[in-house]
Amino acid sequence: MKKNFLVFGFAVPDSELEDILTNDRFPAIQTHRFNWNLIKSLEARDIFNFTYISARPVSDYPYFSRKKVKGNSWTVNICNKEINICEIPFLNFGLLKIISRFLSAFYYGLKKYKGIDNKGGVIVYSVHVPFMVTGYIISKIFNIDYIGVWTDMPSVRNSRESFLKSKLRTAEFLVSKFFMRHASKVIVLTKYLAEDFAPDRPYLVIEGIIDENDIPVTKPEKADGKFTKVLYTGAVSRQYGINNIVEGFNLIKDEDIVLEIYGCGDYEEELKHICSLNKRISFNGFVSNERVLEIQRGADFLINARSDEDEYVKYSFPSKTLEYMLSGTPIITTMLPGIPKEYENYVILLENNRPETIYKRLKQIMNMPQQERTEIGRKAEKFARSKRYQDQGEKINNFLKNNLKE
Repeated sequence: MKKNFLVFGFAVPDSELEDILTNDRFPAIQTHRFNWNLIKSLEARDIFNFTYISARPVSDYPYFSRKKVKGNSWTVNICNKEINICEIPFLNFGLLKIISRFLSAFYYGLKKYKGIDNKGGVIVYSVHVPFMVTGYIISKIFNIDYIGVWTDMPSVRNSRESFLKSKLRTAEFLVSKFFMRHASKVIVLTKYLAEDFAPDRPYLVIEGIIDENDIPVTKPEKADGKFTKVLYTGAVSRQYGINNIVEGFNLIKDEDIVLEIYGCGDYEEELKHICSLNKRISFNGFVSNERVLEIQRGADFLINARSDEDEYVKYSFPSKTLEYMLSGTPIITTMLPGIPKEYENYVILLENNRPETIYKRLKQIMNMPQQERTEIGRKAEKFARSKRYQDQGEKINNFLKNNLKE
């Protein structure tokens, strides 16, 4: 008889993503995509059964337009089978968001899982305190594994938080560390997450998970061969180095190179002003993921320039890295400590994310022969395809199977 795992996360059907995109100023697209690729990985091997409890991944009110998020029940066809997802209700503001998510997660988690035979463990996606506390308690009630899936360090601050919530981040960090240290085993994006927050626990590094069905079948023609088009897609925030990319590009006087930017974030207003002064830089706002993938494949180069000097970046593997690689378009990027060294073989390196460094690299790539560009992109795409959910799913399921509590 198959073991059954209780899974806490943020998965809602793709059809509901439109509601989030319409009503959320800062939609958590990467959270949505990673969670679904994780589910595909879990379901692909058909070794275990899973019970899913989910919270809608939305920003706090007023950035998401509703103060109260209703619960729901969803049936989704995935990997040639139907899975059921219980979406929990919660209040979407301040500390009540944390409290109500915990109460809902615990109530619905226990309700859905208590009658299931042959329990295998509780899997908690993300370092979200309400889910970690719930997962830990339920694992103790049933004497089963408590398994973490971590893509970031805990208690990451952002500028949109209320004053009270921001001040409580230190307490949240300490609470998170406690529950992270009590995980039975962990699945992480970088080894540092496991080594620093769950020392001596078994861990599996999975930098990312991709679904080849998300990749456009055809590669569009370049829009205009006389221009070198450099593209950035993602969070338009200083935290991710977009301001340095723009400053570096502004140092170039050559008219035959353009920079296109897609996304949203706290750098938008300043960026719009810069675009009004330099017509070779265009900011196009937020567009659908399908459109982003198409645009990426039509560019000459993709760029990402996060700083490697901040302490937190060693716990991060930028999801944009694999997304960029899958486009078959060559990538210009910094190498963060959390990115495995083998990735250096498939990208155009930036030694750091200073504007002067970016400027010099952009000047160099303008003269790169088309054949060399194509080969760099082809090798990167081939490598990225080794991270398919089917392959990652085999690793994850084997990891879950090892040393299960009986």
